[in-house]
Amino acid sequence: MRSRYTMAVLGALMSLGVVATLSMAAGPTQYQWTGTVTEVDPKAKTMSVDKGGESWEFSTAELKNVTVKKGAKVTVYYVAVAKKIESK
Repeated sequence: MRSRYTMAVLGALMSLGVVATLSMAAGPTQYQWTGTVTEVDPKAKTMSVDKGGESWEFSTAELKNVTVKKGAKVTVYYVAVAKKIESK
């Protein structure tokens, strides 16, 4: 009886360890920004979205078939990516 209990506890701990490892390796946190499209520039592959007077510009270079038009309400899902870090 004790060995079944021990095996069950060990199995549960191993499963918990696997889940914890996978969640840490999931990658960067995804954020979202919902607002109204104020500008779309297909040549520069950018789009500006206004949310309550604050406007953010997003790159659409990695996206296929972006068919959003000015004035549309959208939710942009993004991750923050550092391009350069300078020590001060």
